Amino acid sequence: MEKSQVLHEQTDDLTRVAHPSRSFAKDIAERALFLDLTEPDHAADHLEAAAAEVAAARPISATTLKRCASEARALIEFAHESGAVRQLGTGDHVSPWGLRRELSAWLDDTSLTAVLRQRALRLNRRRGGRPPSQTRTLRAVEELMEFARAGRPGAADELRSIRALVADA
Repeated sequence: MEKSQVLHEQTDDLTRVAHPSRSFAKDIAERALFLDLTEPDHAADHLEAAAAEVAAARPISATTLKRCASEARALIEFAHESGAVRQLGTGDHVSPWGLRRELSAWLDDTSLTAVLRQRALRLNRRRGGRPPSQTRTLRAVEELMEFARAGRPGAADELRSIRALVADA
């Protein structure tokens, strides 16, 4: 990974200047795809390494980093499925800069929203995250019922309050 660190240091300023409004997800995807093409031996670690580089270079919260890494994973999968990685990997690049520019241009032309929508359809709209609010409410009431059965103080009172609210509605 020494090579990636050196390239990160060399290209970080160029990336920031060229794409000041680019999403974290696309930055992570660009770095991970670059590593996929230049260091194919450790492909499993590239997304994590790229996310760590972006987090070190730009202020980002842990929850945002997790979401952006997931979005970057979708972009990387799309790049492989669409053949873009194969196409970029066979080009004559005079330098790592040329490869980074081509990756950057491809990512700029790729709609993250469309890629995420396509992934959601492929996953049958199962994206993870929080369940729908009705499900969360039902689970909370079921949990409250279990607490009341177990003798937890106040659980039965809260259930009676919920029953009264529902009866009044």
